[in-house]
Amino acid sequence: MSNKKSLLYGLGSGMIAGSVLLQLMSFSPAANQGLSKEDLQQPAAETMTREQIKEKASVYFNVYEKDVKVYLQPQVDALVQQRVNEELEKERAKPVEPVREVYINVTSGLVLWQVSDLLYQSGVIADKKTFEEEMRKRRLAGSINTGVHVFKGPQTLEQVITGLTEK
Repeated sequence: MSNKKSLLYGLGSGMIAGSVLLQLMSFSPAANQGLSKEDLQQPAAETMTREQIKEKASVYFNVYEKDVKVYLQPQVDALVQQRVNEELEKERAKPVEPVREVYINVTSGLVLWQVSDLLYQSGVIADKKTFEEEMRKRRLAGSINTGVHVFKGPQTLEQVITGLTEK
């Protein structure tokens, strides 16, 4: 035990010194409140204006006016889901338009401009000139099949040309 006596004296005196230093640190008013020197020099909250309080609080928190509605994430998710459901209901409520079928009878002896006029008047194509130019470009002006051609729904120019030239 005599060889450990100096170790115990050192341990005891270190504990005493540590507790004295702890008491000195806790004696400071800034340490008690967790405030810095700058905070101690600021006026108390009772003497500050609303704008000053708002400015100080905005450093640590998100500050909103009283009349601003703030939503939490579950509330936002519920509102978005409700809006999506409303849009889906609107889509379901729309009446489905029937597919419009157009029948064009191409008789022998009709030339390209007459066929394009028939297609334009029936609403199959939007522009006669574009149709005629495309037919000439592909060299299909003389290969339009005679007979009745059926066009269902809106057609692209490619679909119209294919429908007229293929059997």
